[in-house]
Amino acid sequence: MSYSDIMSMPTYERRFFLTTFIEEKEKRKEKIETEKETQTKTNSKGTRTTKVGGDMLKARLKSGEIPNL
Repeated sequence: MSYSDIMSMPTYERRFFLTTFIEEKEKRKEKIETEKETQTKTNSKGTRTTKVGGDMLKARLKSGEIPNL
């Protein structure tokens, strides 16, 4: 909506659109915050797909299975 469209609206319509816009922004902000909180709680230490011990890691590095960068 352009500025002139908004200014030509009656006051009650402007107020309605502004309050709904503000509520929508607040809901989005809350949703983003809750998603961030859940991600930090679940991924605080990261996740592993496989577990490799020290000796197994050395063996894989020597065999070239894991590239040594």
